[in-house]
Amino acid sequence: MQFRTTNKLIIMQTEQLIGLVIGGVAVVGGLAIGGIAIAVSVPWAMKEKLAKLDIRNKERMAMLEKGVDPTIIFKESKGVGQDPMLWGLLLAGMGLGIFLGYMLYLITKWDRIVLTNSLGVLFSGIGLIIFSLYHKASGDQHA
Repeated sequence: MQFRTTNKLIIMQTEQLIGLVIGGVAVVGGLAIGGIAIAVSVPWAMKEKLAKLDIRNKERMAMLEKGVDPTIIFKESKGVGQDPMLWGLLLAGMGLGIFLGYMLYLITKWDRIVLTNSLGVLFSGIGLIIFSLYHKASGDQHA
């Protein structure tokens, strides 16, 4: 009888050990795949960026040789996503919506998560609409 109890204990420990080994192999394999992806993609992206920079430089040099001003074509333009006003209005709207959702939760005792998330999204959208109107109005004035 004593032998059977020890045998079950050994089998249970062996199964736990196998489970730990499988989990460890899965974690190490996942990290290895991520590391390989980064090790391959970073140099590839750098090569692509350097090739584009080289082509752009050659185009500018050819334009200068022909007497054309390259600043006419190669204007550095900021994208809309780089405007600090966009991010300010978006985050302020989100914060205001979450705050008002929480205040509404304290008053009405409705579902807190639904209120904070929905009002956060609503006020973020309102912030983006305000930015769109501001961007359109300031673009018309500069033109």
